[in-house]
Amino acid sequence: MEKVCDFFDREGLNWENLCGVCTDGAPAMLGAKSGFQTLVRNKSPHVVSIHCFIHRQALASRTLPAPLQRVLEIVIKIVNYVKNGALNSRIFKQLCKEMDSEHLHLLYYINVR
Repeated sequence: MEKVCDFFDREGLNWENLCGVCTDGAPAMLGAKSGFQTLVRNKSPHVVSIHCFIHRQALASRTLPAPLQRVLEIVIKIVNYVKNGALNSRIFKQLCKEMDSEHLHLLYYINVR
């Protein structure tokens, strides 16, 4: 918490302007007495605490039925194949433009512990 407080002081940030904090759900982050979220709430009582959606997705994907798990693995391989090559990414972007897609880029998939 000291490093966060030092950062706020160094950058001239006001704790009252902090509206939310997102953590991974580890006990050090969630502890009722000394967890990071509690320490932040002591500085800024109105702050909203949420569990990171990437970690929620990772937790949910661990309990998928086998057929859905296989589909997820295939999708991950496809996304990573497109993202690993500059030419593949450009071709994908062009394909999206031609299809009048709202989105032109894929997000790179990274395993979350």
